[in-house]
Amino acid sequence: MTKFWTRVPALSFGQLPIYLASLSHFTLELCHSFMPVLYPLLTVKMGLSFTQIGILALANNLVTSTFQPFLGFLPERFGAERVVALSILWLGGLMGLVGFAPNFWTLTLLVALASLGSAAYHPAGVVNITRQRTMQRGTAVSIFSVGGSLGAALSPAWILLWLGSLGTYSALMVIPVAILVSALFYQQARRPAPQTNPRHHTQHAPVHKGYLLGLILIILGTMARSWFQVALVTYLPAWVQSNGGSLEQGGQLLSVFLFATGAGSLLGGIVADRVGVWPVAMITNLLIAPAYWLWLDGTPGLQIIALGVVGVALGTNYATVILLAHDAWPQGIALASGLVMGLGWVPAGLGASFTGYLADQRSLSAAMTVLVIPPMVAALCVLLYWVGLKLRRSTYLDKPNQIH
Repeated sequence: MTKFWTRVPALSFGQLPIYLASLSHFTLELCHSFMPVLYPLLTVKMGLSFTQIGILALANNLVTSTFQPFLGFLPERFGAERVVALSILWLGGLMGLVGFAPNFWTLTLLVALASLGSAAYHPAGVVNITRQRTMQRGTAVSIFSVGGSLGAALSPAWILLWLGSLGTYSALMVIPVAILVSALFYQQARRPAPQTNPRHHTQHAPVHKGYLLGLILIILGTMARSWFQVALVTYLPAWVQSNGGSLEQGGQLLSVFLFATGAGSLLGGIVADRVGVWPVAMITNLLIAPAYWLWLDGTPGLQIIALGVVGVALGTNYATVILLAHDAWPQGIALASGLVMGLGWVPAGLGASFTGYLADQRSLSAAMTVLVIPPMVAALCVLLYWVGLKLRRSTYLDKPNQIH
């Protein structure tokens, strides 16, 4: 156990870009992930249907995912830290105003415009990851992703602190946070950037010419997983209320789930550096569906445990699918990352919107039950990835132990 945890790196100057990238990811998600807590209040205020809530989730995720590949030039043009600073300020400022929206379409416009900040941020955040010189790639991705996961976990809890006194206007409280962290990265933008670590691109990549089918399978698996994750986060508080719980209980359970996701984000890359990327990706994908089923139908105590397992598995998966995409397409790591983090999340909002439509047509419980299917699809995609890579190994690999 002691030997295992020595893999968690101590802070050093050479690793500073990773920790700063994690802080920025934390802040971005803190300012962006509280909407499910406000949905019940906005439903009363505006008379929203489950379908309209799904459209809001669609606007959020579709803008973030679709525009991300087109905004990848911004870090090279303006500098990564400057883009990070402006993205956080833009997103935090607009999300802080959602409580003032007079109607559904104004609210949708605010959420969509704010999501442009997330779309611009993620390519710049990946640039900061590539600057590290001494950290193993799985650990580096984990530290970056855990910042975002913890920010998402704390986001509903942060808004819940102000919900009783401010109602929907509690969203304003993300603005000061965005301003402070944006100022930090604006100052950081004035400093010379460290050189990119060439080992990050070559040390761990399999020796082959690219595995296009494998990359497609990883993207498809990410699409299925993102559908499940965003729909679950979107409707979890409402589902708790529909089963006799309170809004506060729904927000607390959402925070438990997101904290578990954060823990999985930290562990995923660290464990993958030790035992291999593919085994971690396969096991976590196989865990999600049965654990989610237990959450739907289990006793209250078992539900909390099952929800925690789902969160840890999803968080672990975030790091491993990026690494699998790098292994599948080593000649274009930046492209592979952008496709997984961008294109892979396009169906998330579409899936949440479909889940909301299904809830309106039948019931929220029925819609949530259907969500057991996407993680099973994701697990199948990862299995097919491994089978295909095994078939190619004799042709393209000189050192089989480089396959994770």
